[in-house]
Amino acid sequence: MYQIKDSCSGCHYCKLACPMQAIYFDGPKYQIDSELCVDCGLCERLCPTCSVYDVTEKPISVTHGKIIRECDVCVCGGGSGLVAAVKAAQLGKKIILLEKAKRVGGNTDIAHAFFPVYSKIHHENGVEDLRENAVRDLSARTGGVIGEDLMRTAVYGCTEFVDWLVDFPNAREFFTFERLGQKRSVGPVYGPAVFGFPKRIENRLSKDPSIGPGWMGSFVKKTMLEAIPAQKLDVEILLNHAARRLITNETGNITGVLAQDPGGETEIRCKAVILATGGYGGSDEKLQKYFGFFDVERPLMRFSIPSNTGDAIDMLQGMGVEPDPERMFISTFGPAHHPYSYCLYRALDHPTTLHVNLNGKRWADESIGLMGGAAHIKGSPGEVSWGVYTQKNIDDIMSAFLNDPSLADEYDCYECYQEDLDKEAGYLKPPVVKAETLWELASKLDIDPSSLTKTVEDYNRFCLEGKDEEFGKSPDFLVPREQGPYYAVYGQLFSECSAGGLMVDDKCRVLRNDKTPIPGLYAAGDATSAMHRRGELAVISELTWAMASSYRSALEASKDMEVQ
Repeated sequence: MYQIKDSCSGCHYCKLACPMQAIYFDGPKYQIDSELCVDCGLCERLCPTCSVYDVTEKPISVTHGKIIRECDVCVCGGGSGLVAAVKAAQLGKKIILLEKAKRVGGNTDIAHAFFPVYSKIHHENGVEDLRENAVRDLSARTGGVIGEDLMRTAVYGCTEFVDWLVDFPNAREFFTFERLGQKRSVGPVYGPAVFGFPKRIENRLSKDPSIGPGWMGSFVKKTMLEAIPAQKLDVEILLNHAARRLITNETGNITGVLAQDPGGETEIRCKAVILATGGYGGSDEKLQKYFGFFDVERPLMRFSIPSNTGDAIDMLQGMGVEPDPERMFISTFGPAHHPYSYCLYRALDHPTTLHVNLNGKRWADESIGLMGGAAHIKGSPGEVSWGVYTQKNIDDIMSAFLNDPSLADEYDCYECYQEDLDKEAGYLKPPVVKAETLWELASKLDIDPSSLTKTVEDYNRFCLEGKDEEFGKSPDFLVPREQGPYYAVYGQLFSECSAGGLMVDDKCRVLRNDKTPIPGLYAAGDATSAMHRRGELAVISELTWAMASSYRSALEASKDMEVQ
């Protein structure tokens, strides 16, 4: 009999694939109807976060003494670490990859996109090479906190990775190349073109494009796993092996890793170690220690893999190396409607939304969006919010989405908005509440009716006068709530990514606190503090850095071994 843990991220994969329609959604995660379930195990095999399990299955493990294995490079982490493993194996190295979970993929499997500034695809399409411009501009955007040498590793490393990736069999057919018409240097894209991934390779029935698996990260995982047998690469993957301690010799060089396996310990003796263990979004202890989370009685919705508990931080602390909290980052967005209906999530993010907290009061200029709202809702009761709309408000927002050519790929999401409104109002814990009057709406939300009524009356007056006296919201986004039926759409904080802990140099070598490299130790992806600053979004996407650093770490580790 299968059940779903609280670590469910609501990605919809199991629900849509279940042949018996035994999986249903009622609250912030999916659940399994035991009366309909036939124990086929498909949901368990598909779940990218390993959140589905068989309650009747008893782990079989044979207790053993310490096992000793040898290789050239030990890669810890089977997400972006797969890239490092395959590339190092192509360079003639024997690889052992340790994966803590029962399957590989990590956060890479649910990550969306990487964005090369330049590649052979750009060159073939006559696009100018702007990588040096990107290095200077992106470094400057961080105020120089991330130096040009390290930024160059990210920018040029992504180019090298993409040029390598698109030469794998049939890889090019999965990517698109779109000119933007003019140089763009905001968000994760830099330059006049976007290297894209237009459709999922997994979870294809999902209408929610905001959450994986199935996007670029899944494609990388699939391509790397296929390459190992196809190219007869010397890569051995050990699942359920959690790296716990780094081993050094008398001079401080890394000589191995001690891992915990189901039956005991396995010691990997090697010439180099690449740490790609991911972030720490699955560790309540680290989130509380470094960011003060869990100060309210409410679970934080997380889109990260639960096995990402900051193992690289623990291993470095075992060597006396402490992370710099100012270079650690966790993305906290919202209050958003995840993991419920995607189109209602988009409605909640619309600048014409009216947000109220559990006191029935507005708490910010709603046009700042869900990317900026998190800082404002913190400290409010429960740190949750309700978006208040009339039927006309919702109809107008969805009509605008359905008439926006840039959203053509998402039209099927918005066409079902009324169905989602009505369906979600029927949940046991409804994420959408419907009422004919504001007084009734407030009563259903357990909000003081007089408080909510006054908030809406004041807001309607602001709309009529074209001036938001409370938060200065632009008149362009002031739309009144005049006549029922009314809807309240639930939103809470959620986290997509946690990153940081290990400082690395431009060769992806892990640094001690005195900035000197630890011989034989490299790191990649979310385990590093390379692209991150506290409270600031990275200037390149997490997957861009993960792919660039994993590829480069394999090159650097292999090169360094040759000169030893």
